[in-house]
Amino acid sequence: MGYKTVKRKLNKKALLVILLTLYLFIMSFYYVFTMPIKNIVIEGNSLISDSDIISAANIDNYPSIFKISSKKIIKNIKKINLIEEVNVSKSFTGTITINVKESKIVFFNKLNNTYVLSTKKEISDINSKNLICVPTLINYVPSDIYESLIQKLSVIDQDIIADISEIEYNPDVKDDVTINDSRFILRMNDGNYVYIDIVNFDNLNKYKVIYSSLEEKGVLHLDVVYSDNNTITFTSFAALAAQQKEKEGENDELSQ
Repeated sequence: MGYKTVKRKLNKKALLVILLTLYLFIMSFYYVFTMPIKNIVIEGNSLISDSDIISAANIDNYPSIFKISSKKIIKNIKKINLIEEVNVSKSFTGTITINVKESKIVFFNKLNNTYVLSTKKEISDINSKNLICVPTLINYVPSDIYESLIQKLSVIDQDIIADISEIEYNPDVKDDVTINDSRFILRMNDGNYVYIDIVNFDNLNKYKVIYSSLEEKGVLHLDVVYSDNNTITFTSFAALAAQQKEKEGENDELSQ
């Protein structure tokens, strides 16, 4: 018994559909792969401008969104001194989103003319039009206390840091005995003086609340534990002047 060979006809219509589908798939892939960046979104920046970040990322000529490496973008942006972290995401609509985390500038060190960041990095120049109020450290601080100062200031509210004009290391010494070697005096832009130490530095976040209750300018002691009943140690400049005058009067009487 013989077998009959059956020839199948080529289904030209099905082949055409397959080829067309394959063509559309290839063209779509090519379009997406070569599609230029259509929109750049920068998030999280306040000190570094959008244009500086875009320029550092080397995408200011809007290259193909999927040809440029996200890792390369991150590496380029991290070369900016004030940038701590970078995240990059891309969309098929042509939008690239760059989210950055900036280091906080905690103070300007007058001794070596550098800006000190929350990361403990010191940089001599900051190219930022948004840099407004930065306190100035005016004297030497022992290295261990210096590092603690940076750490403490890094978690203080930025608007309170902006209220500080000068930071002076001012250990509490009585009769040649050091009582508190981590004390500072802060000269505020509003005219008040604030004593603070490393242990109680978090009390500085309460400064605006405390200031709103004061009726005069003076010296505020936050180098003691801030009690639950909100009692504070504050002496007005007028009271200090009166105390000084009274003391001088007593000395004059003793000298006579």
